[in-house]
Amino acid sequence: MIGFTPLPFLLFISLLAIPPSPASSSSRNAIECSRVQPNSTCFIEGVAFESTADEYLTIFPPATHIIMQASEILHFAPHLFDALAGTVFLTLKGSIIPALTFRSDELRSLRIDATELRELAVAPLVNRHLNTLIITGNPLSVIPPTVRYLTGLSMLDLSNNRLQHVQLGWFEPMAGLLVLDLSGNRITRLDVHASLRLVRLENFWTNHNQLRRIEFFPRFAPALRRVRLLENYWACEWVAQVRELIWANQIQVHGAEHACPEADDGGLCCYEGQQPFTELDGGLEREANGDDERGQFGKTSARVESYLQARDQTHRDRQPGRDCNVLEQKYRTLVDEKELLERRFINTVRELERTVRRLTAELTEAQDRLRTQHVRLA
Repeated sequence: MIGFTPLPFLLFISLLAIPPSPASSSSRNAIECSRVQPNSTCFIEGVAFESTADEYLTIFPPATHIIMQASEILHFAPHLFDALAGTVFLTLKGSIIPALTFRSDELRSLRIDATELRELAVAPLVNRHLNTLIITGNPLSVIPPTVRYLTGLSMLDLSNNRLQHVQLGWFEPMAGLLVLDLSGNRITRLDVHASLRLVRLENFWTNHNQLRRIEFFPRFAPALRRVRLLENYWACEWVAQVRELIWANQIQVHGAEHACPEADDGGLCCYEGQQPFTELDGGLEREANGDDERGQFGKTSARVESYLQARDQTHRDRQPGRDCNVLEQKYRTLVDEKELLERRFINTVRELERTVRRLTAELTEAQDRLRTQHVRLA
């Protein structure tokens, strides 16, 4: 007699016979570390996706710290952040990643360094987990207002990009913000409303921009301890106003300028009238993007030499005098730019010398204390 086979048993057998789906773990795009440092930092190189489907199938290695470089990802989208299994520190550098949309509840630190980033978006969801955000060395010109949702930030570094306008009010929800670095951009205006308070901000860098003034400074940062203001186009009347406030609030001003084309007020160059900035200055900054002062100086000298050669060739070919006059004018302009870069370089060298002297004095003092302790122990 043939027994009756229960229906649940037949269903179980049928499920076992179903082949795995194409999206099973065997078909996932598992990215491996190119090398791993002793501190378990995972380096990933040469990542590129052929399609969006490949991105959705990506699995990053389960490393606490990932450094991705020499890669090409047109848009680092939220699903790629979701694929970071257990990663707390992520660094993207030396790659081509022109767009990024941040959304992650796992990351504590995100660094985006020289990735050709132009478009940045932040998911409009309150994020209390990200502690450090560094975006530097990119052609980024705009910060999205949704950056205000990153309420857990204690360090925000937006240096050496191409920002032109920043609203400081966007950072007010970041109650624990200690460091704000806006240096090395093209900022002409910082919007500050009268009631703004960055209550815990201690370090504020705005050097190497095109600012004329910062309203309500330093009132909007009651805990401010250190600032960098050099290499801007400060109005002399603004410098005179804030100098006493800086002194009264015992704020340390790092860096000083000594070779000023117009006026020097307490170590800061200041200018009367309109901002002395031209498109030619901007062109120089764009060409020297990412270079140090020596690199800028070298490029300017090379351009001067090329103009001289062109002028000599013009004379030899007996071209009209108008062309010679144009080249002469360009040459004089470049010579003026060369002098400005030389002054900037001198200021930088002097600042470094002061830093070295201070560190040497501190080291000597520490060595003396150690000797005293050894003598007492002996």
